[in-house]
Amino acid sequence: MATQILAVGTNALSSSDVTVTSGSSLTVALKGDNGARVNSGAVVKIELKADDGNYYEVGELSGYTGKTGTMIDAPGTYRFSRIAGGACGVFSA
Repeated sequence: MATQILAVGTNALSSSDVTVTSGSSLTVALKGDNGARVNSGAVVKIELKADDGNYYEVGELSGYTGKTGTMIDAPGTYRFSRIAGGACGVFSA
């Protein structure tokens, strides 16, 4: 079942934490507004939470590069941070 992680918007915004447990995986993808194609300016950073509580970039989803989805199979606490500009959101499947 698809779940919204980050609502569609154009402002800089980070999602709540999303936890991937050991032995599981999470497929995530960009989405456009009302089913529209993702804008080429859409960029979302995939960030992993470290033991010090800070987040570090480990990947990127981008309409520009065409990498609009990925599967995360490493356990950890992640968040998704949209860069201001292109309209997009993030969902998991």
